[in-house]
Amino acid sequence: MSEQTRQYRDMAKTASWTLVSRVLGLVRDQVTTAFFGAGPVGAAFLFAFQIPNLFRRLLGEGALTVAVVPVLADKTAKEGKASAFAFLNHVVRRVLPWMIGITLICMGVALSWAYLAPANSSTARAAELTAYCMPYMPLICLAALFTSAVNLSGRFGLAEFASAMLNLCMIIALGFFGWAFAGVDMMAQARWLCAGAIVGGALQLMIPVWGLRQEGWRPRPVVADAAAWSVLWMAFIPAALGAGIQQVNFLVSRCLAFGVSDAALTYYYIANRIVELPIGLFSASIATVMFPALATAYAAKDDAALARNYARGVRLVLAINIAAAVGLIVLSGPIVQLLFEFGRFTADDCERTQLILVLFAFAMPFYALISLATRALNVSGNTKATFWAAGHAFGVNVVASLIAVMMGAGIVGLAIANGLSTVWQYIVLRRMLQRSAPAFLGESLLGSVMKVLVGSLVLGAVAFQGYHYLSQGALPFMPKKLALFAAMLIAAGLAASIYAWILCAWNYPEKDLVITYRDKMLRLLRLRR
Repeated sequence: MSEQTRQYRDMAKTASWTLVSRVLGLVRDQVTTAFFGAGPVGAAFLFAFQIPNLFRRLLGEGALTVAVVPVLADKTAKEGKASAFAFLNHVVRRVLPWMIGITLICMGVALSWAYLAPANSSTARAAELTAYCMPYMPLICLAALFTSAVNLSGRFGLAEFASAMLNLCMIIALGFFGWAFAGVDMMAQARWLCAGAIVGGALQLMIPVWGLRQEGWRPRPVVADAAAWSVLWMAFIPAALGAGIQQVNFLVSRCLAFGVSDAALTYYYIANRIVELPIGLFSASIATVMFPALATAYAAKDDAALARNYARGVRLVLAINIAAAVGLIVLSGPIVQLLFEFGRFTADDCERTQLILVLFAFAMPFYALISLATRALNVSGNTKATFWAAGHAFGVNVVASLIAVMMGAGIVGLAIANGLSTVWQYIVLRRMLQRSAPAFLGESLLGSVMKVLVGSLVLGAVAFQGYHYLSQGALPFMPKKLALFAAMLIAAGLAASIYAWILCAWNYPEKDLVITYRDKMLRLLRLRR
C-alpha cells in the first residue's frame, strides 16, 4: 500500500468516527438549546464547560501533545516502541499530579466565587457549574496524551469514537436523567449535564488506553529518561505559552460575549459549533493523520517527504474548507433554522445566530490552515513561533474586540474581531514557517488555490439557486422541517457533485480521493460492481 493510499485510508477512518462524534455533538447542542434556550442557565453551562476544555486544549491537545509526539516519534525510530512507551509512562507520572492539583484549585476557587456572588446571579450559576465540570479536565488531558501515542502507532479513529461516547453520555444525562429527575429546575438539569460530562470523560480516557494496550503498552514503573524529558520540556514551555495565549484569546471572546448578554454567548457558541463541524470532520482528520507523517519525515531528515505531505495536507484542507465555508454562507439561514429551532430556541434566536455563522464561515479556512501550520512548526522544533503567532492574534483580537464593544457593535463586532485575529495568526505562522523550515513549503500551491476558489464560487451559486427554487413551493407536499431538509440536501448534493466534477476535470492533485469516494458510493448504490 502506497503512502498516499494509507493516509487516505486513515483519514477516512478518522473522518468516519468524527462524523459520528460531530452528529452526536450536534444532537447534544440541540438538546441543550431545547432545554435551556438562549437563557441564563444555558449560557452559564456553556461558560463553565469551556474552562476544563480550555485546559484540554492548552495541555492535552495543545502544548503537551505537540511536545510529546516528536519525542515519541524519535524514540520509536531510534530505540523502538518499548522505549517510547516507557517514556510515555514517565511523562504521565510527571504531569498527572499537576493536573489533579490544578483541578482541585480551580474547584475551590469556583465554589468560593459561587458562595460570594449574589444568589441566582449569572456569575453564581457559572461558578457553581464550573466546579462541577472541572474533574473532566484531567481525564480529557490524559486521554489526549494517550491518543497522540496511539495515533503514532498507526491506530486512528479511537479519539473520535471516544468523543462520540462523551456526547452520548451528555445527551442521556440531560435528555433522560435531567428530564426525569430534575423537573423544571434548570440548574438541576445543568448539574445532570455536568455529571454526564464526567462519565463521558472517563470513557474518553479508557478507550485510547485500551488501544495502547493492544499495541503492547503497560502502565509499568520506569527509570526516568532525563535527556528525553529535557527535550520535551524545552519544546513544552514555548508551546504552552503559545497555546495559553491562544486559549486566553478564546476565553476573552467568550467572556465578552457573556458580558454582552446571556443570549449572545449562546449565539456565539452555536455558530462556532456549526463551523467546527466541517473543520472537525475533515480538517482535524487530515491534521491528525499528517502530524505523525510529518514527525516521522522530519526525524528521518527526508525533505521531499516533508514537502509532499505538507502540500497534500494543505490542498486537502483548502479543497474542503473553502467549499464548506461558501456553502455555510449561502445556506446559513436554513442551516440554523433546521438544526436549532426547537423548544425554547426561537426563530428570532435563529436569525441572530445566522449572521454570526456567516462571519465565522469567512475565517473557517484559516482556522483549518492554522492547525496544519502549527503542527509543522512544532515538528521542526520551532515552538516559539506558535507562541509569537498566538501573541499577535491575541493583540489583534483584544484591540478589535474593545473597539467593537465601545462602538456598540455587540456580538457581531466580537465575531469580526475574532475572524480578523484568526487570519492574522495564520499569516504570521506561514511567514515563520517559511523562515525557519522552508522544506515544508517546497511545493507551489497557487494553481490549486485558484481551482478551489473558482469551483467553490460555482458551488455557492448552485447551492443558493437550487435551495431557493426548491424551498419556494417545489416541495409543497412535505411538512415544513422535512421540506427544509430536503431542499438543502438536494441543493447541497448537486452543488457538491458539480464542485467535485470541476476539481477532477481540472486535474486537482487529490482528485483520486474524490474518484475513490465516488466509486464507493456507486458500489453502495449497486450502480457499479
